[in-house]
Amino acid sequence: MKKMAIKGLVTLAAVVALCMFFSGTIKTISTAKVKLVTAKQGKLEEEIKLSGNLTFPETEDVKLALASDQSVTIKRVRVAKGRRVAAGDVLFEAEVSGYDKEMESLRGEYDAAQKELMELERKNGDVRLKRTEEIWVEAYDALAKSKDDCMTAQTQLEVAAKLAGVTLSGGRLPSGETDETLTAAQKAVDAAQAAQSAPADDATAADAADDTAEDDMTMEEETVDLSGFVATEAMNRLSAEVDDAYGALCGQIKAVFPALTDDVLATLKPTITGIVAVQNDRFELQYDRALAASGMNPGLNGVILREAYTMAVSAFGLLILAAAVLFYIPLVAKMGVPRLIIGLFFILLCLLAMILGLSLPSQLSNTLVRLGMNGVLVLAMLPGIQCGISLNLGLPIGIIGGLIGGLLCIEFGMSGFTGLFFAIAVGLVIAAATGWLYGLLLNRLKGSEMSVTTYVGFSVVSLMCIAWLVLPFKSPIMKWPLGNGLRTTIGLQTSYRHVLNDFLSFEIFGVTIPTGLLLFFAACCLAVWLFMRSKTGIAMSAAGANPRFAAATGINVDRMRIIGTMLSTMLAAVGIIVYGQSYGFMQLYQAPRQMGFLAASAILIGGATTSRAKISNVVIGTFLFQGVLTLGMPVANALVPQSTISETLRILISNGIILYALTKSGGANRG
Repeated sequence: MKKMAIKGLVTLAAVVALCMFFSGTIKTISTAKVKLVTAKQGKLEEEIKLSGNLTFPETEDVKLALASDQSVTIKRVRVAKGRRVAAGDVLFEAEVSGYDKEMESLRGEYDAAQKELMELERKNGDVRLKRTEEIWVEAYDALAKSKDDCMTAQTQLEVAAKLAGVTLSGGRLPSGETDETLTAAQKAVDAAQAAQSAPADDATAADAADDTAEDDMTMEEETVDLSGFVATEAMNRLSAEVDDAYGALCGQIKAVFPALTDDVLATLKPTITGIVAVQNDRFELQYDRALAASGMNPGLNGVILREAYTMAVSAFGLLILAAAVLFYIPLVAKMGVPRLIIGLFFILLCLLAMILGLSLPSQLSNTLVRLGMNGVLVLAMLPGIQCGISLNLGLPIGIIGGLIGGLLCIEFGMSGFTGLFFAIAVGLVIAAATGWLYGLLLNRLKGSEMSVTTYVGFSVVSLMCIAWLVLPFKSPIMKWPLGNGLRTTIGLQTSYRHVLNDFLSFEIFGVTIPTGLLLFFAACCLAVWLFMRSKTGIAMSAAGANPRFAAATGINVDRMRIIGTMLSTMLAAVGIIVYGQSYGFMQLYQAPRQMGFLAASAILIGGATTSRAKISNVVIGTFLFQGVLTLGMPVANALVPQSTISETLRILISNGIILYALTKSGGANRG
């Protein structure tokens, strides 16, 4: 019954709707259409519509002289149709499309060349050419700035000439040109070229005086008239020492070969002096030269003699390996597997460097520099681990604050220790504010700190990539010569480059000790050590070790986590400033993204875990990690030239250590 009722209602509704439709239609068709109008008083107006074209008796076509591969885009029209214009009025604003394209291409080539230079320096163990003379550095900086100014002025002249339809001749305006805009641009180019000549002459003179030996290799041979030359007393003394040394050497040779007379030895002097050792010579090379000169068969004894040094170093390495195997269990209990493996690998690299003839003192000097320049960044991991947020992979938050401090130092023209400490102060203020907000975020996401810190760090770096393009910095040292935004790499020559590295530095046994840099790192370690033993530091460690027990004893766990996060972020700001002054330049945009992972790898190599860390873990881990990187690059390049093994080892070590630490922690939540 219910279904039948519903069907009936639907049928009825359809019939009613049809009736309403047709009734309205029929009514519309049959009914006459009438409109009622009420008469009103007024005037009758007649409207006539006409159409036509507006023409002007005087017209002029506007044409722009452009190259075949360029076009003009009209950005804005400043006049309307039918408006009268006079000479000098701006008709429209246009943009030459080829100009922006060319500038982007040149900028890309510059960035690519800069990255290639950095890669070459990194592959060669950070060994790069250094100019120590102040006059050369000043002349080079002035020359670079004048070249930028000259290029900017020339580009503005070419754009203005193209828009005005004027063809340049050899990059200059044709004679007789009277346009004020073009003549002003030409004067700017002339002034920039004149300013460029002075620093170019200074740099050329400094280069000529800096390395004449290298220049002689590319110059043609010249005959020098030495008539009238008189040797100095010092030169005569050195010549006498050489003659005495050669006489003693001849005496030893005659003792072995009595048949050789003084006359014969005198004729053999060029051959003998070519066989004896020279500076930085290896025994194997000396042996090979002597063997080639004598034409003798070395035999088994000769082969053993030639490889004696290599075999002695190898024997020492095997002795260390045997001791490690013999005492494996107590070493693992004391040091842990990562520190033991990396330590043995570091010793292996030292031995290989000695065998391959690499300068071990030079590599150790670089290792000490890397220890100081990276130590504060690794130290920033310690408060985060102790307060309970685990590995703070969001170090880029603090690093950004330090970079802003360094940029403000350059913007205000500060230098030396004043600029360094100003940058540190500004970085600490910014990092304290961002660290507090960062700590509040981590308190809301307990248990997922490592994932949160990773994504927050990546997000901040990506956000700052936009900020570096729009921040209102004015210093020409930081800005691109053309366009907007800051450079990818900014030199610190005029601010605080190597201020700590050169302070009280000295050399011992060929190893350069960067005293100021190591003292600053030690001071930061001491400050953190004292804080961790204060009442607040002990409470923070307790909150990180056992949050529930700490809360039961009255400790505000969330507050302790915020303090640890802020301290970690502030140390990261200080660390990047120290890193930049030691490296010699700052890197913006994507450069800070991976620094948190490198710092985490170093502290884990030192023996720390994701829940406990000490100052000793920071020092040992940084030395081992940076030592392996410093020695690994030249050793790998010597073993397999033109390879990327060193970069592969760096990636394997840094990421493998983090993975190992996570597997040992088991992903457990301490809360």
